[in-house]
Amino acid sequence: MRSTMPHKTKVIILVVLLVFACLFLILRSGRERSHYRPRVVPAVSSTEMVGTAIVPTLDTPLAKSGNAIWCATFQVAWNHACDDVIGGPLSIANAQPVANRLNGSTVSEKVLPPGNYFAAAGRLEDGIVDTIREQMAKEFPGVTPPNFEEAVGFVAYGYLDTKATFTKPFVDTEQPLRFLDGTGVEHSVSGFGLHEGTDWDLLAKQAAQVKVLFSQTDDEDDESDWANPIAFALDLTADQAEQQVIIAVLPRAEHLRAALDDLARRIEKYPPDEYSPKLLQKVDTLGIPNVVFHMNHEFSELQGVDKIIKNPGEFQGLHIQKAYQSIRFRLDKSGAVVISEADVSLAASPRHFIVDRPFLIVLKRRSTDEPYFVAWIDNAELLEVTQKVNTVTTTTDQNNIGIQGTPLTRRP
Repeated sequence: MRSTMPHKTKVIILVVLLVFACLFLILRSGRERSHYRPRVVPAVSSTEMVGTAIVPTLDTPLAKSGNAIWCATFQVAWNHACDDVIGGPLSIANAQPVANRLNGSTVSEKVLPPGNYFAAAGRLEDGIVDTIREQMAKEFPGVTPPNFEEAVGFVAYGYLDTKATFTKPFVDTEQPLRFLDGTGVEHSVSGFGLHEGTDWDLLAKQAAQVKVLFSQTDDEDDESDWANPIAFALDLTADQAEQQVIIAVLPRAEHLRAALDDLARRIEKYPPDEYSPKLLQKVDTLGIPNVVFHMNHEFSELQGVDKIIKNPGEFQGLHIQKAYQSIRFRLDKSGAVVISEADVSLAASPRHFIVDRPFLIVLKRRSTDEPYFVAWIDNAELLEVTQKVNTVTTTTDQNNIGIQGTPLTRRP
């Protein structure tokens, strides 16, 4: 039987169907891709951040509380000064303990991602300033290095511009995270995690890129308690061969080096087992605060008229005029920048990886032992606070914390 529908009407219907199909595909791909525009924050002096310290070395002793930020650029510039200019360790009057930590650091240029950094040091009379400007213009067009107008003797310079982008962007958490800082004060902060809708394909892709490095419960003998670890570490870029972004909830350490050592020890001692799969599962809960800052810092412990170079030679008697570092950092759903068939099917139980207390951030190359960025986030000064919430009441047991208010909704 021939259809009586006019040919023109058929064409219109076909066009409408094609338009709807295209819109569906565009919306679907748009949902899977991150259209998030990173929030830009103005540069501030570290002196304005009362709860944050930028440290020159990983083994710099930390205060009892507060954030601690370290980046390899200052160490690499220092190394160039020692190797290319002084010909050995720097000896600085009234700053030798700090100089000794810098001189003895195992961090070298190899920790930085190739093609994403520049570092050099040299004598002014040898044209090092022109060299820095020429190389920076070639490797990082648009970035203007310091002019070094008041410098004498030699200068050392380092620059890093790199990112670790998640293969499958995460999503903003539907409800704010409740972050309990190191002093026991609770803050409502924005964060990111797994997709919480019904797009199971997107959820599986997000979860598959996260590896559980270790998960530790309060009672190691209580197998029913494994779903809510008191300490854990996640590799958020487990599907990538080079860049590694690690988030770890740990007790506060005396310095960042000790925190890294503690992380390595726990990864070895508490590896995933049959109760705690290595990769994140679709039923697991993930909540990580957004971290964003842009700080300029001067290492006052190294600079000033009394910080005199004691190394014999042409620079003896000169003092360090400026020991400066600028760090801009962002961690959000876009980065720091399973089909399975079996004879027996089991229902997975959810684990809850909510970064709601002080945590460690580590960025490193997988091919190196040392990182190029480390941060201990102890308070909400660098987090995106959404609103103030009630202060918590803590018990004498540090692992049991009473919280007033509505907790983050967990996946059923």
